[in-house]
Amino acid sequence: MYKNSILIVGLLISIFVNSQNVFISRNVIGSYGEAHLTTNLYVMDNLGETAVKSTFSNNLYLTQGFEQSNYSMSPVIVPMSPVNAFSPDNDGVNDTWILPINELYAENTVLIFNRWGEVIRKFTNYNNLDVVWDGSNQNNQQVVSGTYFYVIEVSSQNISISGWVQIIR
Repeated sequence: MYKNSILIVGLLISIFVNSQNVFISRNVIGSYGEAHLTTNLYVMDNLGETAVKSTFSNNLYLTQGFEQSNYSMSPVIVPMSPVNAFSPDNDGVNDTWILPINELYAENTVLIFNRWGEVIRKFTNYNNLDVVWDGSNQNNQQVVSGTYFYVIEVSSQNISISGWVQIIR
């Protein structure tokens, strides 16, 4: 049994070594769909298992793959549950408050309150990169360690959540 398997693998390797053109498809060869050609590579732009068709000088074809049913793609909904602590101490670890925001939540408003209910920071289109809370107030002064409260609103998704976040220094 093992001798036959090794022989088949050796045959396939030698076939690929002598190949001239390689066709890669995202569907079974001969199916429908869009495609494009790059040099000697013919790529079918379909979803499904990859099917490979190799053409050789002796017109030998090798095809592998399975046709898959149609897929539907929908946006990934990330639950809005922010972490409740970070340590803005400039050590390079957890220095900013990272929110679970993706392109669905790109247009947002984030409000940060102190324990007396005063708004200490407001962000529009918080994105975890250049619009991110680093533990400072509206005057760019670092706030003291403690518990702060937030409201995150994403009007396009009809989301409004609130909670608390702890600053640890």
